[in-house]
Amino acid sequence: MKLPAMLLSLVLLLGGAGRADSVPVFVRIPTPPFTPESVTPNPVQYSPVTPAPAQPVFNPPLLTPVVPPLSAPLAPTCGAAAANPAPAQPLPSGVSGRVGFYAAIYDQQFQPIRALALGQVNTLFPLASAFKPLVVRAALQEVDAGRLSLRALITTTPAKRSIEAYPAGRNTVAALAQRALERSDNTASDLLYLGLGPEKIARAVHSLSPCTTLLHTTKAWWAVQAGLMPDVFPDLVRGAVSAASLPFNERLKWASRLNARAQQLTGPQVEAALDSYFHSPAYAPELELALQNTSTPQSYADLLARTLSGDDLKTPTRKLFRSWLAKSCCQPKQPRLKAVYWGHKAGSGWRMLTLTGYAELVGGQRIAYAYFNDGSGTLEAEDMERQIPALVNWIDAALSELARSPLLK
Repeated sequence: MKLPAMLLSLVLLLGGAGRADSVPVFVRIPTPPFTPESVTPNPVQYSPVTPAPAQPVFNPPLLTPVVPPLSAPLAPTCGAAAANPAPAQPLPSGVSGRVGFYAAIYDQQFQPIRALALGQVNTLFPLASAFKPLVVRAALQEVDAGRLSLRALITTTPAKRSIEAYPAGRNTVAALAQRALERSDNTASDLLYLGLGPEKIARAVHSLSPCTTLLHTTKAWWAVQAGLMPDVFPDLVRGAVSAASLPFNERLKWASRLNARAQQLTGPQVEAALDSYFHSPAYAPELELALQNTSTPQSYADLLARTLSGDDLKTPTRKLFRSWLAKSCCQPKQPRLKAVYWGHKAGSGWRMLTLTGYAELVGGQRIAYAYFNDGSGTLEAEDMERQIPALVNWIDAALSELARSPLLK
């Protein structure tokens, strides 16, 4: 299951966007001090991490959730969806499964002026890699606060490496942040996420968007889903679904243990088990929502309107953040939307695809959107990604429709 390969080629094909003038600053997301290895150009040497044994010992949390029946709702709602018209154009042919799309133009207080909505816009979906801009943004806030340097070096160890292609050796925070956005690199985002503190980021995001849950590194959720933590969830589906139904603070306790436990596994070990899992009878779609980071289309678009502008960053870090997002995936090569800036982030996985972004118009208006699709009849991530060109054109048409609103003239 090679997620970034197709996205990399699409980035080269679909192009980027420009910049816009700054607008009022939004409240900063608080994050804890980052713990890199060094903030100097000539760091000391560290001993490599010894890979864990094949069956590491782990003490499961004391909390034992009540096991619900598997007939429990797999896609709970969160928030109240307002009545909004659907985009004029139908979805491209070939799209199947559960779809939620929400796009809105926002005022200076980040309230929607006009919106388009399609499908289940206040129902939870897995975010896939669409969560990564929030991690990078938190790292850049630490840079602005003087608690982190863009030159700080972090080593990719067997314990912290995720699946697929990864940045080997020692890399700067700036290089990891860029790679997490432009290449959707799992290891790069996990390294930043672990250094910043997953629990603190989870609480900060939850305070801004209660319907958005960031709990696990990519390696952690895939390791659990692949069945590599039977000591934590002996009955995987029932246990994971049950843990996901707990209150937010209790879920954090589970997440901290899963993130730590994942570091006792290697990236290749997780990837091999995951590929086998998706092609086996053990595959259970309930686990996508139970284990991945999640949000609703409406809540996530609202959150992106507040965060992807980079308005709460200083000029140098804001410029980097917006540049990386503009080079990420995906937008049309020749967009109809008359935007002076367009940043975006995609994600893909087994039977799922996410396309999210934020744009600024010539008149200063802001647009944010979230397209979520899971449970597709298309299986492999690479095949899901083949839908991206048609879908970004469909999103472009919807955003152009919003921009032509009489309210903006």
